[in-house]
Amino acid sequence: MPRPNLIFAMLCLACAAAMVTLVYWAKTRVSDITAAVPKDETPPSEAPPPAPVPTASPSKDTTPLPRAREAGGTKANGKSPPQSRAAASDGVRHNASKQVFFRHNGIDSRYGRLAFVQLAHSEQPQFIDTLSCETAHVAGGRGICLGARRGVFTTYSATLFDAITFGTLAQFPLKGVPSRSRVSADGKLAALTVFVSGHGYESLDFSTQTLLIDIDSGGIIADVEEFSVSRDGQVFSSKDFNFWGVTFTPDSRHFYATLSTNRQHFLVKGEIAKRTAAVVHDNVECPSLSPDGARIAYKKRFMAGSRVFWQLHILDLKTGKETALAEKRSVDDQLEWLDNDRVLYTLPETESGPSTSTNIWLADADGVGAPKLFLRKAYSPSVVSLP
Repeated sequence: MPRPNLIFAMLCLACAAAMVTLVYWAKTRVSDITAAVPKDETPPSEAPPPAPVPTASPSKDTTPLPRAREAGGTKANGKSPPQSRAAASDGVRHNASKQVFFRHNGIDSRYGRLAFVQLAHSEQPQFIDTLSCETAHVAGGRGICLGARRGVFTTYSATLFDAITFGTLAQFPLKGVPSRSRVSADGKLAALTVFVSGHGYESLDFSTQTLLIDIDSGGIIADVEEFSVSRDGQVFSSKDFNFWGVTFTPDSRHFYATLSTNRQHFLVKGEIAKRTAAVVHDNVECPSLSPDGARIAYKKRFMAGSRVFWQLHILDLKTGKETALAEKRSVDDQLEWLDNDRVLYTLPETESGPSTSTNIWLADADGVGAPKLFLRKAYSPSVVSLP
């Protein structure tokens, strides 16, 4: 082999040897570095992002409610479901020791069911699946539910129930369409009004029946039309008398109600034991006595041509002073006192005309301040103070 070629071949072999040595050293170095890293540790350049810190789920009210099934709690996003809403953001002062019972008026599978909410958790209605009512009222641990059984012929009945277990205490048929119902504050007495003929207080030819009931026995104490009535100390009597809208005094010995005669509407105070009643004030319909027994919340009738409309008022029983509430819409309802300062009442969900679904509204009893939406899809409220 010529000398230049030999020299070139020797240089190539030297370079190859150097390359092999370099590769071997590099592999050994990498192995040493890898061995120095613990098997459960990832090099910082390849570390995953830190795991998110878990947040606590919104707490729920877990207070046991006998035989009352929860209808659904707060959504994950913290917003209230559309079933009901108490106007906390509108200035309602919640009181966790109160419940509001009502007839559910949402157009769904629970339409007509008796339900209630805790004021502190008004977005979580509880449904009483055993009670479907046209109107209802709860007080003193007892309740009354006026219900309907629809078929070829519709029949109506009254159910008296325990408001703790929701078990039935008594049940009996009614002679007409349910209208108003009330339970006394001590839970001993109940009252109901039905339309024997006609279906509304704006008509001229309706006839009512109003009964007082002993809840313990389930027996009827009296038909209020059997009471003797006086006006200005004189006997007051007519064949066209109709009574409705009973509200009991705290002692359960007396009541207030509306007496209608000759197209006039009077507030009367009745004494149950004596079967007597006396006219107290005129143009008062569907009275509701305040918790302190000092005032009556009611609807006052006005006429616009042949059309009847009602405006809400408060009557001071001592002075006779009337205070118009801020609500300017016509309200055909018997009000319920949330406390001594505010009242609840029902209006159709659709203001343009009659609506199967209704909402409960709140107004200040002093006539100041705009009305507030209190509870959606609800009717016939009753406020219960818990121990």
